[in-house]
Amino acid sequence: MQALKFSMSVAALILAGCASAPQPGAALDEVRVDSRGADPGGGACGDFTLTAAQARYFLARAVVVDDRQLREGWNVLPCYVRGTARSSAGVWRWQIRAGGTATLETPSGGTELRACSDCDAVLPQPSGKSRKP
Repeated sequence: MQALKFSMSVAALILAGCASAPQPGAALDEVRVDSRGADPGGGACGDFTLTAAQARYFLARAVVVDDRQLREGWNVLPCYVRGTARSSAGVWRWQIRAGGTATLETPSGGTELRACSDCDAVLPQPSGKSRKP
């Protein structure tokens, strides 16, 4: 009986810790594109844009990565699209870059790095740039 109570307590703690972060594939409602732009040196970014549906596609497939994984696995290109999305936890602010990377600001104010290796269908490449294999 005590083992069952302990298991239920551990499960509740795990679920509470995961409640705020949308997991890959989780539904995000009201995905909106607010702006697009480029960092300095992003002269080839004029044609990079995403629709709300494309941003939703990306956000549903992107996984959480750390700085090292991001640097080693993806090009952080200067082209970006910014917007918001809503989950059961609240409003998320996001920035998706042409190289398949993203930064998400959580409803609680934290920041997550995300990357998607299966999003070529929605990430048109700016002229002369390519993602790392």
